[in-house]
Amino acid sequence: MPSLRVLRQRKAPPWFWWGLGLGLLLLALAVWALLSTYREREQRFRHQVEGELQAIGQLQVRSVAEWRERQTSQAMGLADDSAFAQLVARWIQLPGLEQEAPVRERLRILEERSLYTAAYLMDARGNLLLTSGGEVLGLAPQAEINALTRALAQDEPVLVEPRGDAFFAFPFFSVLVPLYDGSTALGGIWLVKDVRATLYPILDFWPTRSQTAESFLVQRTGEEVLVLSPLKHRPDPPMTLRLSMSHTDNPAVQAFSGSRGIVYGRDDRGQPVLAAVNAVPDTPWVLISQVHVKEALGGHLQREWLALSLPVSLVVVLAGLATTYWQWRARRRESALKQELERNMRWLESAQQAASVGFFAWDAQNQEFFLSRIARQIYGLPATGRIGLRTWVDALHPDDRKSVLARHGKSLEERLPLSAQYRIVRPCDRQQRWIQVWGEFEGQATPGGNAWLTGTVQDITERKQTEEQLASYRAALETQVRMDPLTLVANRRALDETLASECKRALRGGAPLALLMIDVDHFKAYNDHYGHVQGDQCLRQVAQALSASVGREGEMVARYGGEEFAVLLPHTTLEQAVEQAERVRHSISALGLAHACAPGGQHVTVSIGVACLEPHHHALANPSADVGVAAHALLEQADSALYEAKKAGRDRVTAYTAPPVPHAVEA
Repeated sequence: MPSLRVLRQRKAPPWFWWGLGLGLLLLALAVWALLSTYREREQRFRHQVEGELQAIGQLQVRSVAEWRERQTSQAMGLADDSAFAQLVARWIQLPGLEQEAPVRERLRILEERSLYTAAYLMDARGNLLLTSGGEVLGLAPQAEINALTRALAQDEPVLVEPRGDAFFAFPFFSVLVPLYDGSTALGGIWLVKDVRATLYPILDFWPTRSQTAESFLVQRTGEEVLVLSPLKHRPDPPMTLRLSMSHTDNPAVQAFSGSRGIVYGRDDRGQPVLAAVNAVPDTPWVLISQVHVKEALGGHLQREWLALSLPVSLVVVLAGLATTYWQWRARRRESALKQELERNMRWLESAQQAASVGFFAWDAQNQEFFLSRIARQIYGLPATGRIGLRTWVDALHPDDRKSVLARHGKSLEERLPLSAQYRIVRPCDRQQRWIQVWGEFEGQATPGGNAWLTGTVQDITERKQTEEQLASYRAALETQVRMDPLTLVANRRALDETLASECKRALRGGAPLALLMIDVDHFKAYNDHYGHVQGDQCLRQVAQALSASVGREGEMVARYGGEEFAVLLPHTTLEQAVEQAERVRHSISALGLAHACAPGGQHVTVSIGVACLEPHHHALANPSADVGVAAHALLEQADSALYEAKKAGRDRVTAYTAPPVPHAVEA
């Protein structure tokens, strides 16, 4: 047995050093493999979190943009409502409760049905005139006065961004709608929305549980960024927090430095946050959807570090067992992450299906579209994740294809957000559908790089059909408003509008315009003798005969009032109008309507006054006269001629003759 000294002098065998080196190498390889796996899984998890955050931000952007678009659409409809403008004009000309009531009723309908907090009638200088509750005195805020001035100049509604003002005790959003009666500016309607009840609730929606996640709108004002909506952790009122542009690490400041998509930074309290930055199309707003990095990634990173430290310590003792155990834990974590991701994706897909919204991504480098399941259902395409450019182009409606391709090409070339509505023809059933597309670009369109257009697509066919039905109903309503219910011909309002437009056309084009004023002779005696029911029937028969006597484009028969009718004859000289009037007079006589009380007659007859607007002579006699003066003069001349016809014995046609111009007496 060797002595202790010999043992001390004995060197370690070579295999020991080989084994030690191999063990250290295996340990280094294990550590390297673990660190690489950790980084890969961390990056994958980070991308998953960023993708979910971006999808949530885009859904909220679409909701905010649709809210703003609804305000604009409602305002455009009100601006085009000439019937309402005429109600306002009548009230301004003849103030009184009878004229005021329908205006107040319309303001009340705007507040109740369109969910406006208030609706004010203003004059062109910004003075408040009327609300649904009655007359109001005072001056609108200067911002709304300036907006009304622009609206009247542009003849279209103007929006005033959300703000606070002493006029209201809450933050509000204004829409100024111009009102015109023909070419006369009446003022405007100031529509007020309380953004606390209409806009802010859209931003409160968050699909997953979170203590720090929030979405808010920001807008740049000079060298500051104004936060338009309330923040979860701040008790101060909305639209009071302003961030200096010098805070370059804040996502809201980064948004106005050109950043879009996913950014990392610090919030107003200095906490590290992960944020999705999305511009709201056609607005100065940017939507920030953010969550604390610690909440979004911290738990996962902590679990990963614990999982890494345990295998490393076990590798030192038993590399094989540690590696096996770590792989088992890794598979469990991967399975849990997959299940969580699948649950979130199912939620997102359910939300998209409920809203008929699908997701798409355009790969500019490979010329391919990736479509979600809902998007494929909307387009009626096969159940495959990717489609080529040709397949997508073939699905576009032939009438919209050229404009859609041009709009997509411009967005791709200029790197602009995409917002479009167009028609498609589904390949599966050849149905024509309307869709709305929202999209933003990611990546760089540089050699070697790749650009992605990601966004959402929504089927809006039912909404389009509803809009068309409303337009048809409105057109029918406009027709009823301009029709005399007894005789079923145009009424006085329709005559005044058409006369003004025809006078304008005649003065511009130099064509003559004739007007016949027709009165049923001795109609009061007819009513007294035969009764009002028979009198109404007589008026209907006269109206039918008058309608049968006209047929050219632009000619019009209208009930002027009582037993008086008017016939408007564009492109007709005075001589032609007199001939037309004689034919009308004979056609009424030919009806043979018995009139026992008519002096010297046996049937109903009419007297007709004829006047003609000769644009050339009118311009020479009245070089500065406008359309309204010309229309009024033509009515007075026809009425004067009618008076002469009745004075001469009735049942005759009389043309207007201008009184002689007195000559100056020479000295």
